[in-house]
Amino acid sequence: MADKMLEANEKARKLAQEVYALARQITAEIHAGHHRPAVRFTLEPGEPGIFESKAGGTAYLPHDMPWPLDGSGEGLGLLAQVDCAGLAGLPDFPTAGLLQFFISFGDLWGHSFDDPTDAIGFRVYYHEAVDRTVTAEEVEAKRPPKPDGADEWFPLCKNCRIILSPPAEQGMNETDPRFDPLFAERWNALRPDAPVTGTWDMHELVPERLRDYSTTSQPGWDATFHQLGGYPYFTQDDPRSGQCEDLDTLLFQLDSDLPDGGDLVLWGDCGVGNFFINREALKRRDFSRVAYTWDCC
Repeated sequence: MADKMLEANEKARKLAQEVYALARQITAEIHAGHHRPAVRFTLEPGEPGIFESKAGGTAYLPHDMPWPLDGSGEGLGLLAQVDCAGLAGLPDFPTAGLLQFFISFGDLWGHSFDDPTDAIGFRVYYHEAVDRTVTAEEVEAKRPPKPDGADEWFPLCKNCRIILSPPAEQGMNETDPRFDPLFAERWNALRPDAPVTGTWDMHELVPERLRDYSTTSQPGWDATFHQLGGYPYFTQDDPRSGQCEDLDTLLFQLDSDLPDGGDLVLWGDCGVGNFFINREALKRRDFSRVAYTWDCC
């Protein structure tokens, strides 16, 4: 009996090795054929100046610009501000000025399930020229009172510096709706004896105790998924499908970030927030139509 169990375990182990060796090969081929430059960033607790990259805190606003309001006249909260000088090398993105993302403190943080481009609960601004005579005190004087409990329920748990990394090539990830068909096509050509429709079918070929769900990930591109450009990450499905598929470029993505030292960002149950724009509009610096979404597990 013991010998048979050992034999079965060894057979299962070899099967898992074969399956995941092929999965890694196919994934590497997909990444080699489908990649985009992205700028990743990290968060560091603190309150930088109004001209710097940040999540939360005090935004830069020109002298003649009022504080952004939602459709109900309530003040929006600064989700993030990016100093575009740090985006050099990211094609079609601005390389000067400030890019800003504001969202509502209310239900769903300004996201509309019916139309993610409905900006009644969010705003995206691009300030190509920045007036260095603006002060933080001047901007704060414009800020409307926050609703009761606003800070407690906002996805940002702490004000943070955004630290941008140099651009790097990112391969298509599993949450892209094209990944599974590409994977299945290549797998089925190599293993017609064990056809699959996507990565989940591939995992089901292996006993549950031996499954390795990381084999279709790109090395060096693990969570947390804070970035501009590249391929978006979702905990559910791509919300653009059937609604705004022309918004083909990931403008900004802020993931839940829960380090041991204390939570920094939390979208619902460990979700992720995304902003999308059409590539041609981005080239024109036209941010009038952007989709804003967030989802969670």
